[in-house]
Amino acid sequence: MIEITSTKENLSNLFRYWINLYNNKQFPDFEAVYQFVLKKEEETYYFYLSVSDGKAGYGEGKHKSPSITIYSPVSVWLDITSGKLSGTQGYLARKYRIEGPLYYLKMLNKVFGKKFTNEEIPGVEDKIQDFEIPQKRLWKKPKKVLVINGSPRRKSGFTYFYLKYLIKGIEQTGTEVEGIDIYDEKLSIEPCRGCFTCWTKTNGKCVIKDDANELIEKINNTYLTVYAFPLYIDSVPAKMKAFLDRQFITVMPVFVPYQNLTRHPIRDTKERYMALFSISGFPEIEHFRPIAGTFKGIARNSHRPLVATILRPGAESVTAPPYRNYLKEILASLEQAGKELVEQGKVSKRVLKFISSDYSVSKELWRTYSNLHWFLKRNGGEKDEKFERNKNRKKFDGGICG
Repeated sequence: MIEITSTKENLSNLFRYWINLYNNKQFPDFEAVYQFVLKKEEETYYFYLSVSDGKAGYGEGKHKSPSITIYSPVSVWLDITSGKLSGTQGYLARKYRIEGPLYYLKMLNKVFGKKFTNEEIPGVEDKIQDFEIPQKRLWKKPKKVLVINGSPRRKSGFTYFYLKYLIKGIEQTGTEVEGIDIYDEKLSIEPCRGCFTCWTKTNGKCVIKDDANELIEKINNTYLTVYAFPLYIDSVPAKMKAFLDRQFITVMPVFVPYQNLTRHPIRDTKERYMALFSISGFPEIEHFRPIAGTFKGIARNSHRPLVATILRPGAESVTAPPYRNYLKEILASLEQAGKELVEQGKVSKRVLKFISSDYSVSKELWRTYSNLHWFLKRNGGEKDEKFERNKNRKKFDGGICG
């Protein structure tokens, strides 16, 4: 159980961290003892930092011969060490005071301002690869594309109904497609345990022994992976989410800058890409915004650019009688999207617009037809042969358009 440490324990941990920031290469001959007198309410805490013979240490209590003594409220010194408050500004504003030469105060951040190298902490010198920058990217037509179908209904749902036309377009270019059904009963994928063993002990190896590890390895060696799934509660189906979480093993336990954000470096910097394909029962494309944002984040943090986001709202309703005329154009556009995706590493806005278009249908009538559709199903007025087959096999998930 995680508990909040006491002020004394927190300060002790702070000084323990601090001595590891001693820059002994740049200041091997520097010697000093920093005595800290830190107050919080009625309590006073005494700690000291010592630097001598190229080594740094810390202790609790009063040192017999400090080079400088720093008197500060605990909150002020924590603001300084967290970077919220400049040490110089705090001193000038008299938020804390010192006894001893100002020289030692000026040297404090320099002496304890070590910048780690890859030899010391692998990954800290991570850099943005050219393939992550669209202007520098040199797309190569892949010989093979991995398509992961995350629909619980596998090939009997609406996800695959549309997905197969995207696959058809990919195959027309001569590129091979390997399809994997996440919900295949033979695939065992457990949720991530959040144990961080892959970070602290096994160097990127998951302690869970199941099929997720082999599938992750397959993705790591695939130039382009397409993630396909129906929208489930503004997100992905459970087993797909579990698999995405398990890919945590591909990143390193290091934090590095990326544009104006922070991310982890990847263990394998091989050039790889991803694409998103999703359908929804709702007629508005706005419902995809949360999951589109999620995959942008996954792409950024996994160092695998998201080269296409292919979305089909109102997926089931478009197959219904009033809207059947639009289906042919959608399916043809999906084929074209497959071709463009592998040949150009992107899908044109024009094609994406056709795929996701609502064709200016009346929302009011759409809701009327859809409500009638499900009313008839609930009351036995319309038999669904696929429903009956899946129910008998105990595989039906009940989703509106899986």
